[in-house]
Amino acid sequence: MRSLRIDLDQELLDAAAEIMGTADSNTTVNEALRRIVVHERQLRNLERLMADSVFSPEPHDIGTDSPAVAER
Repeated sequence: MRSLRIDLDQELLDAAAEIMGTADSNTTVNEALRRIVVHERQLRNLERLMADSVFSPEPHDIGTDSPAVAER
């Protein structure tokens, strides 16, 4: 693992450690990074699923002139 010197907001680091239940700064930072990566991947997957779902309007359903709208 690579070593890196960075300045951290101590209050934010302490709050994150308390939320995640981590014991030291290294573990807190690594867990926070892991969680954000997991969160963003889940969000992207959800967005992709919603775009492909039956609830997503299809191009022919948009507008008042379309047969799909007229049937409603």
